[in-house]
Amino acid sequence: MIRCLSLAVTLAVSSQMAAAQSSNQRYAEVCRTLVGPLPDFSCADGVPVPVTVNGVAVKKPQPQMDCDSPALLDNGAASDGQCVPHSRILSLSTSSMMVSVMCRQKVIRDLASMEFDEIDVIAHDPATGATCWFQAAGSRAKPVNGLKVPSPTKAVDDSFWNRPETVAADGCGNCHDNDPFMYSPFVGQVWHEVPVAPFGPYYHVGQKFGFAAWPTKIFALRDNTCLGCHRIGQMETCGSLTKLMTGEVHPKDADALARSFPLSHAMPPSFGQDEASWNVIYRDAVAQIESCCANPGQAACALTQLPSAPP
Repeated sequence: MIRCLSLAVTLAVSSQMAAAQSSNQRYAEVCRTLVGPLPDFSCADGVPVPVTVNGVAVKKPQPQMDCDSPALLDNGAASDGQCVPHSRILSLSTSSMMVSVMCRQKVIRDLASMEFDEIDVIAHDPATGATCWFQAAGSRAKPVNGLKVPSPTKAVDDSFWNRPETVAADGCGNCHDNDPFMYSPFVGQVWHEVPVAPFGPYYHVGQKFGFAAWPTKIFALRDNTCLGCHRIGQMETCGSLTKLMTGEVHPKDADALARSFPLSHAMPPSFGQDEASWNVIYRDAVAQIESCCANPGQAACALTQLPSAPP
């Protein structure tokens, strides 16, 4: 009886402690276990993403200007447009983790400024596919300080990092529907700083926090040229991103150079041939992807669950 009472008290205390933890702390704990501990870091150690016009780095950026490689991720109506310079990419990868950090600028600030509108962290275990998502959000009036960023997997500073429910609701996984690390012409300028895992296992940690709503299926198309380099997911990689990457539509604030071949066709990177050759090699493959995106129930589309491995 005494042992039973002792166990009951222990369980009750454990339950109360768990309830007292914030969702940030609970998510941090599971991410530490399934992916690994992340360090404190500084955006100052990141590589600035250049903004160019006619191939030349812009020294005096203007709000709503056009550029060669505008950011595909919409910076929003309150921003200075899609060609804001001085976002930074930082890799925190180790021998067992792939970790990419983006310190985003949505309004024009000096290169030396360590104030940002958003800091995003993607932490991925390439062996199991476990992937965690962290975000700190600011604004023009109240930016995020990126000089000394606290680890999102330590004793979490709830005032710095968004709650995982908020991150899940933001829907990053709709674009990252095939791979944790997404290529774009904007990020592609510093692609050597981004870890890549185009065919490895991939799943989202923290289903109960809202990440279960993110898409997790890909098209297993046979003999599709595009799938030789990466997977295509059921949401934005088959939809808006396919159109943006193949010249069917142009990103907001794209200049004349970005709207013409070859920059208008970001996939595959550094193609090196003319547009007629591109159409011969890739146009039918793109049409098949778009057909599956519109009607994924077709047998040829073979909508398939993303691979994952047990932790």
